[in-house]
Amino acid sequence: MTFDEIYSVDELRFYIVELELHSVMWFSTVAQPHLNAFVQTPLPLIHNYPLMLALQGHIVEESYISKYNDYKSMGPPATMFSDTMIYAYPMLLEKVFYKKLLLSMLESDYLVYKKETRIAIPIMTMYNAFAPGTRGKTIVVFPRDRRMPGDLYIRLGAKRYGVWRATNVQEAYVEVVNYPVTVSSPFNIADVLPGTMKSSLVVLKHYAGDIALSGFFTKALEIRTSKERILKPIPFFIST
Repeated sequence: MTFDEIYSVDELRFYIVELELHSVMWFSTVAQPHLNAFVQTPLPLIHNYPLMLALQGHIVEESYISKYNDYKSMGPPATMFSDTMIYAYPMLLEKVFYKKLLLSMLESDYLVYKKETRIAIPIMTMYNAFAPGTRGKTIVVFPRDRRMPGDLYIRLGAKRYGVWRATNVQEAYVEVVNYPVTVSSPFNIADVLPGTMKSSLVVLKHYAGDIALSGFFTKALEIRTSKERILKPIPFFIST
């Protein structure tokens, strides 16, 4: 892992950003057959790789010729900071309006099967949508000489629509806590400063870094405003 420049906390600005979905956002999930059940759980989070690209105004649809594919070879999303001057943690959805549609072999919304042949049923694809009104929260990092735009819209997906509007942006005070802590909000394992993470709970596998919902760290960042306090892992472009 290589990166061009290391920053101290004092050289950066941290913003707690709340966003609200203003259009339908489609995505798909796959249900795998098991002996006793079909397992499929849509996760209430958005990976930080497409989120960072969307914050720069790029199309984040993999099937398009776009920066989404250009940055794949760079490594973890935190590696992009020296080039893009922006970093974002994965977005946690705090209020979700959710719809789904199953396309089965019978071309209907449900699938009829016999228990004895359950594991012979093909893998099923479920088409899902977050509806307008869905809300999420992330933390965005800039160099000290840049500020978060006041009126911000981002588009997470081209064909999948996904227009989000920032409804609340708060600049936060940040300091390094140099003692063991538990982080209970999503982070990208590949972005974490080496040697600081002791354990983690991975919920999403991805080529741009696996996303965990919680983890135990020897040190972390305390990000706070007058209303809330959030602990996050230290990205590897920040010195401690």
